[in-house]
Amino acid sequence: MVKIYINKKSFFVKKSDNLLQACLSVGINIPFFCWHPVLGSIGSCRQCAVRVFHDETDQIGSVVMSCMSEIREGIRISVIDSDVKNFQKSIIELMMLNHPHDCPVCSEGGNCHLQDMTVLNQHHIRRYRYKKRIFKNQYLGPFVSHCMNRCITCYRCSRYYTDYAGGKDFGVYGSSNKIYFGRLEDGLLESEYSGNLIDVCPTGVFTDKSNIQNFHRKWDLQYSPSICHGCSIGCNISLGERLGKLCRIDNRYNRKINKYFLCDLGRFGCNYVNSTSVTKPFIQENNKKKFLDYSDAIKIITTIFRNSSNSILGIGSSRASIESNMALYNLVGKENFSNGMLPELDECVQLIGSIIKNGGIHIPSISEIEKYDVILIISEDITQTASLAALSVRQAVRGIYSHISKNNNIPLWHINAIKNVAQDQKNILFIINGNETKLDDISSLCYFGSIEEQVYFSTLILDHLNGINIKNKDKKSIFMKIDLITKALCNAKKPLIISGTSYNNIDILKVSFNIAQSLQKKGLPVGLALFPPSANSIGLSLIPSISLNEIFNIIYCKKVDILVILENDLYRLYESSFLDNIFKKVNTIIVLDHQNNRTVMHSNVFLPCTNFSESSGNIVNYEARIQRFFQMNDPNLYRKKLCKLESWRWIQAIKNKIYLFSSIISFTIDKMMKLCSIWNSVFKKICDSSPSASFRIKGQKIARSPIRFSGRAAMITNKDMHEQKPSVDLDSMFSFSMEGSSQTENNFSFSPFLWSPNWNSNQSFHISSINNKKFKKIYEGILLFHNYKKKFFLDFPIKKFIINKKNNFSFFKIIPYYKLLGSEEMSQNYFFKTIKMNFIHVKLNYLDADRLKIKNGDILQFQINNIFFRFPVQLSKNISLFHMGLPLGCSGIPIIFFNKIAINLTKYNK
Repeated sequence: MVKIYINKKSFFVKKSDNLLQACLSVGINIPFFCWHPVLGSIGSCRQCAVRVFHDETDQIGSVVMSCMSEIREGIRISVIDSDVKNFQKSIIELMMLNHPHDCPVCSEGGNCHLQDMTVLNQHHIRRYRYKKRIFKNQYLGPFVSHCMNRCITCYRCSRYYTDYAGGKDFGVYGSSNKIYFGRLEDGLLESEYSGNLIDVCPTGVFTDKSNIQNFHRKWDLQYSPSICHGCSIGCNISLGERLGKLCRIDNRYNRKINKYFLCDLGRFGCNYVNSTSVTKPFIQENNKKKFLDYSDAIKIITTIFRNSSNSILGIGSSRASIESNMALYNLVGKENFSNGMLPELDECVQLIGSIIKNGGIHIPSISEIEKYDVILIISEDITQTASLAALSVRQAVRGIYSHISKNNNIPLWHINAIKNVAQDQKNILFIINGNETKLDDISSLCYFGSIEEQVYFSTLILDHLNGINIKNKDKKSIFMKIDLITKALCNAKKPLIISGTSYNNIDILKVSFNIAQSLQKKGLPVGLALFPPSANSIGLSLIPSISLNEIFNIIYCKKVDILVILENDLYRLYESSFLDNIFKKVNTIIVLDHQNNRTVMHSNVFLPCTNFSESSGNIVNYEARIQRFFQMNDPNLYRKKLCKLESWRWIQAIKNKIYLFSSIISFTIDKMMKLCSIWNSVFKKICDSSPSASFRIKGQKIARSPIRFSGRAAMITNKDMHEQKPSVDLDSMFSFSMEGSSQTENNFSFSPFLWSPNWNSNQSFHISSINNKKFKKIYEGILLFHNYKKKFFLDFPIKKFIINKKNNFSFFKIIPYYKLLGSEEMSQNYFFKTIKMNFIHVKLNYLDADRLKIKNGDILQFQINNIFFRFPVQLSKNISLFHMGLPLGCSGIPIIFFNKIAINLTKYNK
């Protein structure tokens, strides 16, 4: 820290910052546009001017751009100098010359950084009276809209999309006063992080198109902090709601996880919550539904339980909270509870959990991934399955910038200077996979092969690390690749191994751990990141359970009276005929879900539960970090005939025979978390995951709505002229209104929405993240196993594969592939039905396609077991011969097909 003087007052700031960051960090507002905390400074907008004095005797000084100025001990600056203010005001006026007067129709109105800066500079009169510059807008897909006339040429979008996120289909075109930011032609933005353009842009050039039907101004929304349920990372988000609809998803800063950005699944994938169609309990007999109210539903189910003399089984879900799964576990008992994962996947996730608890190897957070210099990714396309981790890997490859900054005495924020010195230097990335990935462009070496070949290649790396000679029969080219990888790993300052459960193959996880442990034995500070498939996979693996196979064996072998299925569409996992036979053997099937899927259709009793946006709870991410999410709204407020409850509330009502709706509502999440910590000691920290519902600031709860919230009485005037009383939230420290403590008064990171004095836009987010005084108590989740116990000193045994090069051309082995938008269970219906995104295709090698006389885009017909499929073909040069890539879990392709064979491949002619 160094001492500087701002407006003749002394402050202590970080020497590594620039003057702009220093002023913002101590709460002094300076207008800016082109600077961004992670994109650095380029000094293009000329808005952040300050006057710098050379010494105490200097009375004149000079006007400089604060974002491009270094800090030195004792430097004196002025941000209130009249020349500085006039300069800033002139710059904003020049930027506004061509800007349209469309704030009332712009989606960013009230959330616009340009508006903030215009007000901050007190610019309010337009003197320019001539024709404005006009651009043609582009179609950029169903998520991001484009309005180029609003551009102020800050270059943030291209710096983020191309340099930071690695996008290839977006750039800068034109010259002089006609600069254009967009694609060469209309089309869907290809980057998995394109939605961040909405936040990065300080104006309304890029806005959210996905929620245009539910659009409301920022100040008219009610917010809650939440956790993205799209993958196992658990990014922090804020959900904005009005009239029971999700209207807005904002990134919520967590310096250990997502920091400033979200992937497109996190930003757009939650919109499925607006299309929930099942809202009342029902019983079903002979395909006829009889709808029930709360008390009748509980009475019927408790009667069924009371009359049961045989087994009662329960199947949990990795998309349900810890509380819901633990409630079901307690209801049916340890011997009758299954976590609802396929046995092969369950084995993999259990191994990941054991490695986290006992492996003794550091599991890096998403932000920590950026600090590693050599990365080996084994059999996991993280761009699609754990997308924000892939974004961090890109920054790790660019991590050479920090060394250049240190060695050349160039501040890290001076990004263009560092890039000029760096040229093509980068850190090292190696990829082992079954097909091409979006990270191949920055990889030093890629190896493609079948699942067996990938395990074999990884085992050879391990052998080479351990000094075991590789047999001469191995190809020279293979040996050269292995030698290159092992030498780079051994010479790394911080190596990182990344893998996951994409192939449901436990040997991939074992060899990944063995490689990491081998590097650790050499004294290297190695990291190991293993990604399971779902939001709460690790949390679910910590609950004792039996496998789904054991559940089905119990159903086959003896009479089962009741099967309770918790938020799990089993038809996505197994073939229809198999499940149909299973369900016929069960007397009563009780399903709790918020989606109208095929499992719900086969239920005898159905209980509608709330989705993650309508409920509170906890999930555990890939590093065993427990995180709390909060209820966005009360689903029963606007529609009194609804009867939706959290799954754990339904189960507790059944368990304890609670027949009054008011009584089960008074059973709070705090009480449920306490029970979870008692039932399972591994969750003893769960009660510390957030402040309790009784938490108060100055005697008040925290307001979910901004102080400008309007129209509460008018929202329901079509039904009732009387203002509706807000719901009382017994489960959290928030109030369902604007009454209560504002977020500026609390000093922890559960703020429901982003706002700072004079900053209405999301750029206040950047102020908060660098302001030392803003958040004194930063909440980052709680690591369940922070003190790693070193127990695994022996390598896991790995089955030796015999690579069979002789294949029967009529048999094609299934190898799964994943898509960020659509592979995830909850969001895929939204993307298929609402957005109508058609991404399902079969991947084949060019040589296989040539033998089958199939061309790219043709329709391929094939058979798996007794089911026929027809999908368009996408050809690949990297997928192994006699292998077929399929998006398992999508469009009637059950995940159980991951180890099946496809036969009868023919071109389908319409």
